[in-house]
Amino acid sequence: MRVMWLAGGVLSALYGTVFALSKSSDSAKLVLHKLNIWIHGIVHLVFTNETMWKPNKLDDPASLSECQNVVKKTVIFIRHGESKWNEVFNKGKGVKRFFTAGFFIRLFSAMFWETIDAVSGDSVFLDSPLSQEGIDQAQSLADFIEKKEQDPDEKVEKYRQILMGEGESIVCTSNLRRAIATTTIGLWPRFRKGGEQIHVLSTLQESSRNVDTMALSRPDSVPPLSVTQTTLGNEFDTSKVYITSENKGNKPICQKGKTRMFEFCDWVFNSNGSSVVIAGGHSLWFRNFFKSFLPHASSHPAKKAKIKNGGAVAFTFCMGKLGDQILYKVEEETIVPVFLGFDV
Repeated sequence: MRVMWLAGGVLSALYGTVFALSKSSDSAKLVLHKLNIWIHGIVHLVFTNETMWKPNKLDDPASLSECQNVVKKTVIFIRHGESKWNEVFNKGKGVKRFFTAGFFIRLFSAMFWETIDAVSGDSVFLDSPLSQEGIDQAQSLADFIEKKEQDPDEKVEKYRQILMGEGESIVCTSNLRRAIATTTIGLWPRFRKGGEQIHVLSTLQESSRNVDTMALSRPDSVPPLSVTQTTLGNEFDTSKVYITSENKGNKPICQKGKTRMFEFCDWVFNSNGSSVVIAGGHSLWFRNFFKSFLPHASSHPAKKAKIKNGGAVAFTFCMGKLGDQILYKVEEETIVPVFLGFDV
């Protein structure tokens, strides 16, 4: 017990020192910001009810067939590339992966860089950025949409052209760095032309207890994007690429994931006039979306399988009203794996 009190006292003294220094030091301000996110992340890890809801308890999307004046839009999901968090903790399968020499080497390396990054505002664990493999996966998406030859599958070719910027579409992304980076790098052949911007949405923030789902960005801003800057070079300018007014910052501790998901649905249909929405985001968020808005009787792989890292999947998304109730539905027969598809 005394050890716990001692540790608490040391941590409180450390926090107080950093807080005092932050009044006159920009580096201390960055350290304080990260400390606050670490505290938020640990409290969220222990107390959140974010995942305490069941998609199959929502209204059956099949009921949409009873609605009149159904509105339809095309949605394309892009899953982020592998993150440094994945690189450390998700290499291999089962509990045994945590008892290998490779795991401890990766863990201690990540802890070393987390310490080095303490005064830079960057982090390996919080809002985990893309690993080198993740950068390569995002670049593979860019190569796919920029290729000169047409895809033999007409549907895939149609969506490839949309990703490249043909026709009318709007692009948004989660406020987490790995999603922002993948969306930006993967669609850079489109955005380097200028004239378009990416909407950063906190509603797309990943649904998980882990601290890697904590956002480093403050409201109405973007987080540090050193990986994206290094990859794209001088032609990349954050002030010209992103619209941040819809980024509310970090997710609340006591908010179920379905709340943000329904807020995104509302944004798709009511906050923009585009008929096509391209959204960069996360595996669990996307999987819960398909679980929620595919009919309950559907056994489509999207309900169980993750979209592959750097992959893209398109579908038709519907909204209708039944009395005062708003219903949403993914039309199962319209789901098209555009690039890489599902990990089945």
